[in-house]
Amino acid sequence: MHILIVTRRAPELAPFADALGKGTGAQLRFTNGWVNAKATLKTLPPAFVVLDEGLNGGPPLKLAKELIQVNAMVNIAVVSPLPHEAFHEASEGLGILAQVPVNPAEADGQALAEVFRRFM
Repeated sequence: MHILIVTRRAPELAPFADALGKGTGAQLRFTNGWVNAKATLKTLPPAFVVLDEGLNGGPPLKLAKELIQVNAMVNIAVVSPLPHEAFHEASEGLGILAQVPVNPAEADGQALAEVFRRFM
């Protein structure tokens, strides 16, 4: 099982990603481009995807909609600065499992691992 993290800030997210990987036992894969993410989803579908902000394809919630069209079974977490209620409203119906803070720490990776483990 692997988790795909789509970000242009892999070094900055290392503590978060390490905790996520340890907490799930999953292999982490990183890509920094939206085209690569969609290709990976088609050829080697991950169990989970984490979508960061600042990607070329648009905001993460828009990309989540596109991901679901490529593979409706993928589990998604999204990095977002929105307040919790606003995020919930904006992501309703997309099947997004979790919101991740813009600057996630190790504890955020552990918390997301707990969410993902419920769906493993």
